[in-house]
Amino acid sequence: MSHEIKNGNNMPVQAPLIPDPFVPYECPDNVTLSVLCRADPALLQSYLAPVPYTPLDDRFVVYASDFSNCNKCRFMDAGIIVPVEFEGRQGATYLFEYEDNDEAIAAGRDLWGYPKKFADITLETVGDKATARVTRKGTDILTIHADFTEDLPLDMPKLAPHFNMHVQPGPDGKVLSRRIIERDTSPDFQLKSTRTGQATVSMASIENDPLGEFAPIEILGVQLIRGDFFATEKNGWGRTIKTL
Repeated sequence: MSHEIKNGNNMPVQAPLIPDPFVPYECPDNVTLSVLCRADPALLQSYLAPVPYTPLDDRFVVYASDFSNCNKCRFMDAGIIVPVEFEGRQGATYLFEYEDNDEAIAAGRDLWGYPKKFADITLETVGDKATARVTRKGTDILTIHADFTEDLPLDMPKLAPHFNMHVQPGPDGKVLSRRIIERDTSPDFQLKSTRTGQATVSMASIENDPLGEFAPIEILGVQLIRGDFFATEKNGWGRTIKTL
């Protein structure tokens, strides 16, 4: 057996966790369920206080996405995204993000600063109904029930590019580096279908995952998107746009 390492860009170097290189990768028939919600502006401001972004308004998005067809590593993804402005540019940032595969979690956190944690995630679509559930440490912290019987108008905000605060801890307990990373795979996404409707959302808090603070919420609409996801050499990588 050969122990030759390509670049040794992640640990353990004897058997790297993250596929190297991680990009390019693709996920045909990617499905994403997204619910547009309204929050107390003060709540969004408090969660964005540690990062140099400004919320665009009082809206946020809860979502679940099925990447089980991904060719690099299969995973489910879910969380809360907030549309923001950073130095005059509009995009979005993740307040909470969860996945069910340690390879995908490590890749997103280590490479691009996504705030990923482990959770069990399901997303099921049957006829005009869709249900998503995020379970972390035995608690259902996010549940979405959607009904697409009737298409309803929905003004979904711009959710790309992603602005991530990438923090690298130092070996002495201090911060070794802190930077803003921008990433935008949306130009390569090939949309197949979009449905809109109505939804209910429930959220619960556990220690260090206070999603319950966002409930009860006003729901503005829901959409179900199907399409082919691509993280290409051109757009699949992130880039450092500011060092803090």
